[in-house]
Amino acid sequence: MTTRVLCVFALIGMLGGCGESAASDLTIERLPDVNPSLPAVPDLPPPPYDVEYADGSFSVYGVRRRGATTMDTDVSITGYIVEIYIPPECPEGRTCDPAAAPHLWLADAREQGEDDDRLMLAGYAENQAQIDEAVELAERGRYEPPDPESGMLPIPTNFAVGAKVKITGRFARISGAGFNVSNGMLDYRGHELLEPPPGTEIEEE
Repeated sequence: MTTRVLCVFALIGMLGGCGESAASDLTIERLPDVNPSLPAVPDLPPPPYDVEYADGSFSVYGVRRRGATTMDTDVSITGYIVEIYIPPECPEGRTCDPAAAPHLWLADAREQGEDDDRLMLAGYAENQAQIDEAVELAERGRYEPPDPESGMLPIPTNFAVGAKVKITGRFARISGAGFNVSNGMLDYRGHELLEPPPGTEIEEE
């Protein structure tokens, strides 16, 4: 064996010995386990009102909650009348803009202040004069609803703020009376008075 070969083997042995020594001196430390600290999942509050009642009617909340299936369909909604539009008086001798068609707002509670929690109802009369005349005749016991075959709807004479009603109508964004509401309104087809305003008695139409 030549001197050159012996030197190569000697060099390999030296390097091998250095590698083993370095490996034996290497210390591996285990990092502590990481336990993520996440907040607890909050309990979601229940819906503010029932979506649908036992009689099949919707709440105001419910008809919009189910908007994918209720929009542009005939539905029944149970709620309270919380506001009725009253046309402003036009001073004598002045020309005023035409009053809006009769309409009112329904809500799921008698005391409801936010507009987003209300549902507009329209289409139950062409103008306020029709309602005033029907109410006056009803008070005298002389109101006669139109013949059903005529296709005309009776004028409601017992709408009042605070009354609980079940309204049947077309739930849509645009009504036949010309109103346009992005999250839906009701076009009147009929109603039932369930509870009169506090302190009054139910009067049948």
